[in-house]
Amino acid sequence: MEQEQKKFFTLNTFLAILIVFAVLGAIDAAYLTYMSYRELPLPCTFSFFDGCNEVARSPYSKIFGIPLSLFGVGYYLMVIALSLGHLVFRHELLRRLILPLTSIGFLLSLYFIYIQAFLVGKFCIYCVFSALMSTILFGVSIFMSQSKEVIR
Repeated sequence: MEQEQKKFFTLNTFLAILIVFAVLGAIDAAYLTYMSYRELPLPCTFSFFDGCNEVARSPYSKIFGIPLSLFGVGYYLMVIALSLGHLVFRHELLRRLILPLTSIGFLLSLYFIYIQAFLVGKFCIYCVFSALMSTILFGVSIFMSQSKEVIR
């Protein structure tokens, strides 16, 4: 007689992981946004990632005068809203929107890393951290999308 294995990663676990990493990303992006609007220098003492201020002050750091980090805050808040929304309202559409959203976030993060590496020539630890958060969100979203579990 086979016993049914208990899954470690339930749908609720995936959603909780998404929320935690999206909150971390939102804090990082909000800090960058605050520092940008206040025009304050970023503390940046990591040897390889010592280009925070060069990246933050580059012409690639804003779109129409709006810091890219502010769009990042919006992105992370949308991931949080969709994840919480699915937990609370149990609407499958909310869950299905997470993978396309995190896919866009991941692809944009790759582009921003490219800009840092090849156009600015410096790396910002805060930006790399945000890219890592987007990558984790994308990976978790892929695994979650494969889950057949439905929250009732």
